[in-house]
Amino acid sequence: MQYARIDKTLAFCVLCLVVLGTLFVYSSSYYRAMKQGEDSTYYLLGHLKRLGIASVFFLLGFFVPHQIVRKLLFPLLAVMILTLILTLVMGRLQFGARRSLALSSFGLQVSEFARIWIIFFLAHFFSTHPQTANTGKGMLTIVVLCLFIILLVAIQPSFSMAIICAVVVICMFIYGRVPFKMLMPTAAVSFGMFAIFTLIFPHAQHRLTGFIAHPTYQVQQSLIAIGSGGLIGKGPGAGLQKFLFLPRIHNDFIFAHIAEEFGFIGSVILFGLFWQVYLRGLAIAGTFDDEFLRLLVLGLSVSIFTIFLIHVGVSIGLLPPTGVPLPFISFGGWSLAANLFAIGVILQASKKRIL
Repeated sequence: MQYARIDKTLAFCVLCLVVLGTLFVYSSSYYRAMKQGEDSTYYLLGHLKRLGIASVFFLLGFFVPHQIVRKLLFPLLAVMILTLILTLVMGRLQFGARRSLALSSFGLQVSEFARIWIIFFLAHFFSTHPQTANTGKGMLTIVVLCLFIILLVAIQPSFSMAIICAVVVICMFIYGRVPFKMLMPTAAVSFGMFAIFTLIFPHAQHRLTGFIAHPTYQVQQSLIAIGSGGLIGKGPGAGLQKFLFLPRIHNDFIFAHIAEEFGFIGSVILFGLFWQVYLRGLAIAGTFDDEFLRLLVLGLSVSIFTIFLIHVGVSIGLLPPTGVPLPFISFGGWSLAANLFAIGVILQASKKRIL
């Protein structure tokens, strides 16, 4: 029996995105750094340090066998829940939310890995308990557990990550062939939770009502950037929004920076790279007889592509501002670590395809 090597197309596309991301972070942040009295490479060096940490997570995803992760699912769940609770109690307060736990000079943001754990758990559950998964009791168990984790993420508050986790859960139910009559209540409960938290937290109300009434300042500037890019863009370094017109352009709105400097053509190339990453994930998943690997790769692939679509949707004004970084591109952090870990897992799985 002969097994395939890693999927080179997927690896190449992700490498291109990471390299392009490093260049875009520098080009979008050098002026901000100088205005803060720092060297022009301040954010670039910070991104490279975070990329180094994220590379460690990539190696963990690539080399740690999936079976070991499956055995550690519930110990990891206990650690994740404890850390999320500690983050709520004593986390670092930023922009009115506690989303990271301060450890020495850096903050640990476990919520980024919540979706990864959910995908591993649901892939394991559906592959080992196919009959239980189709019963009301079985579905209730996994729905309550997943919603509890999403709840801990939402009350930080981190609505964007909570919504991403909810989308991942629904997608995993679809991939796991959950009957439609059981899928609809899950979607209804998720929507109900979103509505309740929107009413409870003024921050969420402000974003939603502002989105409905008129675009926020950031979205207005983002649309100006994208529109002014035209077909081929203003050229590398020639964009204007990075001169502090668009806040956090190196992170939450980096797609607007790319569209401004590289235009519609550059945006299409970027979309093509993400689309190829998603398609390769689907292709890899389609080669497995192992239900766990099939669901795992499908879930990780759709989660990355969902985050990409949400980031772009916010940038072009189709979605309320959420603060979601563009995978592999935006200024590095735990999002970069989680996404590279996911790619490491997918590439490890790709080696198990039978030729």
